[in-house]
Amino acid sequence: MRARTLKSAVCLGAGALLLIGGCTKKKSTSPVEEPVEPTLTVMQQYFPLDYGDSWTWEVIRDYWIPEEFVDGDSSLGEPFTDVNQNGRHDDLEPYEDLNDNQKYDGPNDPWTPPVPFADRNANGDYDAPNGYWNQGESFLDIDGNGVYSWADTLTLCATVSQSGTPEGLTTLDGRLLGTYSDGHPGEMWAELDLYSNDSLGLIWHGHIDLEDTRDFLGALCEPVEIAAAEPLEGEPILSTHCLFTNAGVISVLEGTEDVNVPAGDFEDCLRFKLYATGWDWSMEKYNGVSYRWYAKDVGLVKSTGPRSGESRVLKSAVVSGVSYPGVP
Repeated sequence: MRARTLKSAVCLGAGALLLIGGCTKKKSTSPVEEPVEPTLTVMQQYFPLDYGDSWTWEVIRDYWIPEEFVDGDSSLGEPFTDVNQNGRHDDLEPYEDLNDNQKYDGPNDPWTPPVPFADRNANGDYDAPNGYWNQGESFLDIDGNGVYSWADTLTLCATVSQSGTPEGLTTLDGRLLGTYSDGHPGEMWAELDLYSNDSLGLIWHGHIDLEDTRDFLGALCEPVEIAAAEPLEGEPILSTHCLFTNAGVISVLEGTEDVNVPAGDFEDCLRFKLYATGWDWSMEKYNGVSYRWYAKDVGLVKSTGPRSGESRVLKSAVVSGVSYPGVP
């Protein structure tokens, strides 16, 4: 990598057309109004947040997330004749009353013998859900190690699911991607972040964590300003004050660097240093020094910290209709 000084401005050009009259002897000219494209701030260029944009990062953490699993055997319900072929039992459709209780027992009803069930561990007994993973139960392998575990190497996909709300907020919806042990792809809800990126800069308004829904930032804290709309190298930004705590974040643009990640090679990325202190609950893991790199027209391509070994690198993205990495 090589460091560079941040370029101070982005210039936009405009042109005009000269029209020639067709019915008079005298030539005349008149200006033609072209559509005026909105001027984007530097941070809007370096972190686009348009509806449908998506990013997939490989994430390494020093804390773990439990993998999702199917808990216990599941009832298959009593056999029935699906007269209208809608896939479910409806009133008056004939069924086999296997347990002689004079009513139809479906897959969502409490299991009773001899109703058939999915015997996940093949032990011949119905095993009710117990809140723990047991051998044979299908699980979502989000770290790809082939065994049920608490994962610290993850694939995180974030998509702009709502953009330009009346409050000017953008919703970034996160999902953890993986493969179930039975071979089917799957996902887990991961986190929800609320951003705005306008003339006031790139601001983080709220966060709901997978592990602790009390981490909704907007309920107790002022928003965190990550970057000014037109960031100046070396100029620190101090925010936020939280109710009952002295939590705060200092962010500073240190310069530009080239970054190589699986999604591609990106030149002149903005490198920010963030120092967070005073956070509690599960947000405590964000205390310390971290770094973020933003690429023009792409967004966040890399981050490291705040704990040793933690990182996030961009594997792929679709931003404004452009795919990364591109087709060779």
